[in-house]
Amino acid sequence: MIKKSFFQSEKGCEEVFFAGESIAAEDFQKEAAFLLQEYEKSLSANGCSEESEFLLRFHLSDIANQGHFLRDLLKGRKSFISMVGQPPASHARIALEAWHIKGMKKEVLAEGAYKVNWKDYCAILFRQEKTLCGSYEQMQEEFTSLQKLLQKENACVEKNTLRTWIYCKDVDNNYAGLVKARNDFFDTVGLTKENHFITSTGIAGECEDPSRVVQMDSCSFTGMADAQIQHLYALENLSSTALYGVRFERGTKISFGDRNHYYISGTASIDKEGNVLYLYDVEKQTERIMENLSALMKEGGGSLQDLKLATVYLRDPADTFIVEKVIQKHFPESLPYVILKAPVCRPAWLVEIECIGVNHDQKSFPPLA
Repeated sequence: MIKKSFFQSEKGCEEVFFAGESIAAEDFQKEAAFLLQEYEKSLSANGCSEESEFLLRFHLSDIANQGHFLRDLLKGRKSFISMVGQPPASHARIALEAWHIKGMKKEVLAEGAYKVNWKDYCAILFRQEKTLCGSYEQMQEEFTSLQKLLQKENACVEKNTLRTWIYCKDVDNNYAGLVKARNDFFDTVGLTKENHFITSTGIAGECEDPSRVVQMDSCSFTGMADAQIQHLYALENLSSTALYGVRFERGTKISFGDRNHYYISGTASIDKEGNVLYLYDVEKQTERIMENLSALMKEGGGSLQDLKLATVYLRDPADTFIVEKVIQKHFPESLPYVILKAPVCRPAWLVEIECIGVNHDQKSFPPLA
């Protein structure tokens, strides 16, 4: 089943978000074909098409064997496509998330006002000759590659990258290396807790190339004024990430004049001192996440009712039913989301949730499109 949510401003384009997963079948090919058929039906029913498709992300149960087949199915699509090895918690083989912006062009939004660069792993797959073997080296390479790409657009990571998703194979053992590499890169480009970091999710996930330990998706904008960007902290609920040695923002709000976008990082059951709350209790951890998400959205002038897409990461898929009960109590009824088996960076965190939100704005900035 494909769920959808939408946002329509008075001035500009409509945004539509979709999420869904396959129904169990004899093999991956049948599951993938069925899911894409259901997705296409939902697009047609909601006035969307491949032309409006901005982002399409797939979560696969065995990416090393499934990725090439899915890539063949997707040939010719012009949207930003991402694939990550994160099995749906339901034991399906494939889940998808999609973001559509009606009337937009892939490369340029609001013709001349904003330009977006979405760097996805699929576009740079297998570019290495397997010489970078560790999470530190591969994380450094991901940021260096992104910086070189942005410099061609007279942009840079420190000024223009607003969101990253970092997927780490065997996160319990490899997360420390990617954190150190990101910290070192941020030191090099001058990103500190006194100015800002980047909203990010760092989570377990496998790559299509089994030799890759780390892969990163990123979203960068040019053409924005500083006043359009607000970093979200909710310090009465959550600690600064720098307190425990990592560097990312809890969330970012972007004003496009006719609307606000909220990018909320992967959020866990944490307090303002950086402690894990409610050890071994997934239900209470999920409730605390809802409090933290609500505080972040409220700081930016929004609420949980403004959420349009969510991704839920579980250490143990057996917790799905418990987590879903809490989600359904707090999230909008129509909110599309997927639940995945993807351990969080600390073993004690049993669940983590990231979100995208959109609500209305009436500031004098150019509209999104």
